[in-house]
Amino acid sequence: MAQLKHLFKPIRIGSMEVKNRVVMSGMSTTFGLDANGYVTPQLIEYFVDRARGQPGMIILASAIAHPSGFPAPSSPFKFPNVFDDGALPSLEQLVRAVHQFDVRFGVQLTHYGVLADPPAVPWVAPWMVALGYKATAMSTEQIQQCFEGYAESAHRCIRAGFDFVEIEAAHPPALVSSLLSPYQNSRTDEYGGSFENRTRFLLEVIRATRQRVGRKVTLGMRTMCDEGVGEQGWTTADLFRLAPIVEKEGVDYLSLALGNEFETIHLVYPSIYEPQGAFVHLADELKTHVRIPVITAGRIKNPVMADQIVKDGKADLVIMARAHLADPEIVDKARKGAIADIRPCLACCLGCADQYMKGRDASCAVNPRVGREYAFKDIEGEKKATAKKVLVAGAGPAGLEAARRAAFAGHKVVLCETRGWIGGQLRLASMMPKREEMGDILPWYERQINKLGVEIRLNTTVDENLLNAIKADVLVIATGSLPIVPLGFVVGLENIRNIGVLMIDELLEDERLTGDTVLILGGGDHMGLQLADYLSERGARVYVVESGWAFGTKMTSMDRPRIDERLTTAGVTKYPGVERIEILAHDDVWMVSASGKQRLPDIDTIVFAKGRRPNRFIAEIAEKKGIEIHIVGDASGVDHEDQGTVQAAIAAGYDAGRQI
Repeated sequence: MAQLKHLFKPIRIGSMEVKNRVVMSGMSTTFGLDANGYVTPQLIEYFVDRARGQPGMIILASAIAHPSGFPAPSSPFKFPNVFDDGALPSLEQLVRAVHQFDVRFGVQLTHYGVLADPPAVPWVAPWMVALGYKATAMSTEQIQQCFEGYAESAHRCIRAGFDFVEIEAAHPPALVSSLLSPYQNSRTDEYGGSFENRTRFLLEVIRATRQRVGRKVTLGMRTMCDEGVGEQGWTTADLFRLAPIVEKEGVDYLSLALGNEFETIHLVYPSIYEPQGAFVHLADELKTHVRIPVITAGRIKNPVMADQIVKDGKADLVIMARAHLADPEIVDKARKGAIADIRPCLACCLGCADQYMKGRDASCAVNPRVGREYAFKDIEGEKKATAKKVLVAGAGPAGLEAARRAAFAGHKVVLCETRGWIGGQLRLASMMPKREEMGDILPWYERQINKLGVEIRLNTTVDENLLNAIKADVLVIATGSLPIVPLGFVVGLENIRNIGVLMIDELLEDERLTGDTVLILGGGDHMGLQLADYLSERGARVYVVESGWAFGTKMTSMDRPRIDERLTTAGVTKYPGVERIEILAHDDVWMVSASGKQRLPDIDTIVFAKGRRPNRFIAEIAEKKGIEIHIVGDASGVDHEDQGTVQAAIAAGYDAGRQI
């Protein structure tokens, strides 16, 4: 506790006393709302699970303040409705549930006009036409109606019991930030053009809201620090000019954000390729322009780092949003000094941001309970009526989670791993450049399964003899997948004389060396591109060929721009739409596509990273013995877009462990 004394120091924000400096800011989840945008028990339990850890502030994200910014019922994007009185009963229920715990609960007001039905936007931009949006430019009168909507919605939220209100001015295509941006805003009336005109609507919202809720209600602002498109967009200079103005208008705190959801999504949801605490320096600079508290964000997942940020005076409060998805108890564990027991966010964006951007219910790669808290209660000490002997074959992420969850329920678990280490494909993934954090979860798993009494046997393959010896009631097959040689894609392997041929797994596991020029077969999912990054960083000239027309389909939209930048800088060449690779005499390598044949010169090494097959040979033997079987992770399949990821593996392991 002493080492985190700065993080747990109270702070006054406006008229509101906050007990610590951790903010669980709004993460748009899409789940837990009905067709009207009213809160359901699913969302209530999600927030209660996080309120139990008692962060200083919790924020309900992206609540729609005016009906012109509300999505159609058929839209995959779901936002809370706070613009009509019909929302009040469910909002009151949500607030009462959260206020069982000593936290300050607020609501973030926004307007997502481009996602409304019909789309209501400040102007019709070419990109909207290109994407098929039948949008109508909002008139001056319609814009002016919106700021009154913000004021009424703020008042409604205070009536529901929320402690504070936050105005979202952070990410285009939201209305306020779109108007702020010279890059987005092409209006020629009093809401476009000059800085004064572009900030007009925001100031009208602040004034109307402040007048409606009074001075006793804390009013904050989530603000765009930099749009990420250069001088043509909103920049830090604009923010530093705006900040003293909104402070004078009655804003009680500023919460920083970056990027727009069109072109710089990797800044909106910074992924593993961004450094931890990437934007703290901007909060530090903003503090020189205002006297009100400044909240920083951007890949802050470690309470020790958060405490240091506050100690150094670089920010007054720290957002830990995705960290709260990974571990709802993060603040309570930090308060008790149990840092090693915090389940870490991997910044993979697989379950949260990427799912949200696809219009799917958000979850978390390392915490499959996200969104299912109302259905699954993991109660410490609650055991199954009958303890079973469970044998888990494979200590990759699926096997580790299955072993942890089964032992959590009181079963006696033996976890066997053929290799001399745990982690499986996740350990290999953590060897990739900038992706070391993928392995952060492994020490946590090792600690948890040891605490739960799981017996771990390394260098042990589950075979018939072991099944006979252990006499398990349940077998969880988490033996992963194996790379394959795509024979139809490669012709002439028998002609190879001096070219080295490697499978991706053996290259990484055994840290095998390659030649100077490497041909990687396969880049359609994620492994090929990451391997290209790995090899090019070691000085190799790399070609990546893929039969499909897309690369990195299992990487998130936050990761792809960053790895593309790295591969381009390193001179990696990618070839999509390749029909086959032909290897002729004397190691002569040719690439065949619809446009003809092209020679790939001086290939020293060919690496197979295209295609995998499930490894579940033990299933048939176990079935004959009448053992209850659960097949999880890559062992259950790898071909579907939602298979073959750490999220899919851990979710399958959790479900299997819970069902035993």
